[in-house]
Amino acid sequence: MRSLLFLPLLAACSAIPGQFPPGLLLPPRSPNAPTGSELLPHLRNRTLADREILLWHQFAAGNVPPFLRTLSPITIQTTIQGRLHTVRFWCTRDVVGIGTDADWFRMPMTPTLAQQLADRLDCTLPTRRMVDAIWAQAQARVTPFPYSPTQYDILSVDLFFQHHQQIETQRGTQSQHLLLAGHKKDVVASALIANWPGRVCIYGWHQPNGTPIQPLSKVHTFGHVDYSHGIRLVARTCEVDGALTTIDAVLADPVLHPLLSDEGPFASWRYPAGTAESLPVNDRFPNGPERAWLPKFTAPAAVATVPPPPSGDATALRVMDPAGGTDSIRISPGPVRDLGLQADLLCEFRPHLSSDGFERIGIFVRDQAGGAFDGTRTQNGACYALTWDSHDGRLRCGRVQGGVLTDLLPTPRLLPGTAWRRFRIVARGDELTFWIDGERLLAVRDATFADGDFGIGYHEYFATNGNQRGTRIDAVHADVPDAFALSLTPGPGGELRLRRQRGVPGHLTFTALTVVPGAFPNGWFFGLDPTVADVLAQFASGHPAFLGVLGNDGEHRFDAPVPSGLNVQGVALQFDPALRLVATSPPVDVTTR
Repeated sequence: MRSLLFLPLLAACSAIPGQFPPGLLLPPRSPNAPTGSELLPHLRNRTLADREILLWHQFAAGNVPPFLRTLSPITIQTTIQGRLHTVRFWCTRDVVGIGTDADWFRMPMTPTLAQQLADRLDCTLPTRRMVDAIWAQAQARVTPFPYSPTQYDILSVDLFFQHHQQIETQRGTQSQHLLLAGHKKDVVASALIANWPGRVCIYGWHQPNGTPIQPLSKVHTFGHVDYSHGIRLVARTCEVDGALTTIDAVLADPVLHPLLSDEGPFASWRYPAGTAESLPVNDRFPNGPERAWLPKFTAPAAVATVPPPPSGDATALRVMDPAGGTDSIRISPGPVRDLGLQADLLCEFRPHLSSDGFERIGIFVRDQAGGAFDGTRTQNGACYALTWDSHDGRLRCGRVQGGVLTDLLPTPRLLPGTAWRRFRIVARGDELTFWIDGERLLAVRDATFADGDFGIGYHEYFATNGNQRGTRIDAVHADVPDAFALSLTPGPGGELRLRRQRGVPGHLTFTALTVVPGAFPNGWFFGLDPTVADVLAQFASGHPAFLGVLGNDGEHRFDAPVPSGLNVQGVALQFDPALRLVATSPPVDVTTR
């Protein structure tokens, strides 16, 4: 069996996978994620900004129907300067939405959120010419179904859902795996965007005779999001005459742009991406918060610590209300269900102050009390929390309910001594696991809280406020479970791009690769079929195609030249510094030509 030990020695050549593109690179959808109809009540009565924060979290968490993840090919041929050219691009089978195949919700959104989603998934929005081609090659079509703006609130979420259901009725028994068109106007990439900031460009909604109801328009501002708008994503990588390139390169090309544009060549076609934040969360707080953390009472501050933070930063973030009592910081992107949250916290052991009181530090998930942690003077906490107390070093795997912190550990656990320690909670449905420094403390089932915010908490119980130090945080990572992924994709230069993503910053990553088909996807090594010697040799090589450290963004990338005709199969693993936690990506494969 050949392995890719020789990968860096191969000569560069064209490498296009036979199954490109494999689909939208999203985490697997959790069975506990809300369906389309379940999400509807959460979307009502929210401002547009708050609604889009919730939507971004659902997309970032992978709450997208499986059928939407596989892209459909579209081919356009155009004679340019007497020569026939062919472009092939790939688009989503329908406009994007949230939920399951059986219960989902087509989701209108602002162009800023659409651009943010496209950027995350290495996609673009279609141009007017591309929308026409998608409709012409659609395998399933429905007739536009307009609602009168004088009789309906066309900006309401309820009408969004009503229109979605209407489309489902019209689609009838036609398979979701067919490319569907005719049901929505498209938010499009256009040459108009550069000269009309703050305006959304829409086009389409083709009638059965092929005439669009909506000509290319810039009349609406970003804040106008109505039921008729749809977001169809297009993979950024495309083929022109069999060679890989990108959508933006074709649009800017003075010769080839007619393949994708009927507005002439243009290089500026992007909307400004949105600023809504969600998963993954990677924040080291080098000089304070890098993300939109919500403080309960007092803005957190960067402070020096002894011992110094494990990241090597000069300061850590302190969460503390100088007036005493409880304080916290949290992220609140809507109903967060499945989540893994970990943070490096300084546990400062001070038993000599026990006669005056103590302080409690920790992390929490599924908070339903606005960051109250284990409770304030006026508000009972409601969350799951992993806490540590400064006077005796007691750890608690807790459920906070009605002002009472219940330790779910069957016997008390003490962890005395001053040290930076890594706190971790994983919530998956009603399954909760609690970890400290890579050691699993407890796995338990509890269905008290189904969703909520997540964050870092502090509570001081001193009689003398001057004794409080606060919760000091060095780094936080949060993401949905099983988000760690490997992708093998072609690059326009003939290279194979290995991308390990959505891991924990600082973790070691190892990627096992093989080029000889075996028992995949049921081989001995996470679905692969290499020999033990191959895997050990790849690990020992230290080559960045196999070994690396995940960066501050939780990613590790490497481009390698490969010859054509290879079936490359791979799986990536990540290890925490204690080598106690191991996460595995789903196995992937790609064929080069």
